Amino acid sequence: MLELKPSMFRCFFLFATLLVVNPATAHEYWLMPESFTVPTESEIAVQHRLGQRFNGNEMPYIEQWNVRSELWRGGKEIAELRGINGDRPALMVPPQEDGLLVVVHQSNHSLYDPKSWEKFAAYLQKEGLAPIIAAHRERGLDEANPTEAYARFAKTLITVGEGGGSDMSTGLRIEFVAQANPATYPRDKPFPVKLLFQGEPLAGRAVKIFVGADTEPFGYVETDEDGVALIPAEGKGPYLLNAIEMVEPVSDDPVAQKAQWESFWASLTFQRGE
Repeated sequence: MLELKPSMFRCFFLFATLLVVNPATAHEYWLMPESFTVPTESEIAVQHRLGQRFNGNEMPYIEQWNVRSELWRGGKEIAELRGINGDRPALMVPPQEDGLLVVVHQSNHSLYDPKSWEKFAAYLQKEGLAPIIAAHRERGLDEANPTEAYARFAKTLITVGEGGGSDMSTGLRIEFVAQANPATYPRDKPFPVKLLFQGEPLAGRAVKIFVGADTEPFGYVETDEDGVALIPAEGKGPYLLNAIEMVEPVSDDPVAQKAQWESFWASLTFQRGE
């Protein structure tokens, strides 16, 4: 009889979980550091989390699912982050000097097959993607079996020591870029973030906001013509932002090429200063 090692059990559990994960049921995917503010030269654990209500399940690191995991500071990538299959937390950031750290993660593509048009349309309505319903029909696509390829693009901002510096574009297909340093920006003012898609501002997109862990969405704000959204000042947080762009498939990924639609999910976590 084949003897399964604990690491094999961990991998089996993850892949079994991924088989049933889909945008309509899993919703947000985000990076969650053990603390958003850490002393200089401290190692930092960063969880991958998947679920709803800014809670969800902690996901282990799986190399096959990982496209990019990087550490950025001062406008440039300073390290590639890698874990070992099954690691929880998924990522460990080595000790760093003072500054605002940006951790990014990009997943590979997965296929969502809702099995019914009604389920797909309800999901589009809920996530602020209602125009896709008309676009689907305009393209003459089959409504009996809609399909979507999706990928996740997550960022988190961590203050080390004095925490000077700013967020920046890291070249993710879709990403939030904080327009101020959350640790030093006045907490009584709405916090500005810019949403980029393929490096360009993404206007008119709904941004879902969570404030504090294990909470229902606080609300939605829409990006303006410059892709900027003002996140209401609701205390220290932490905050989770989520936004989605859906287009006709544009990636070379084989999963995307087999789908009717391709979606890109952006998330950003951060905490306001004292």
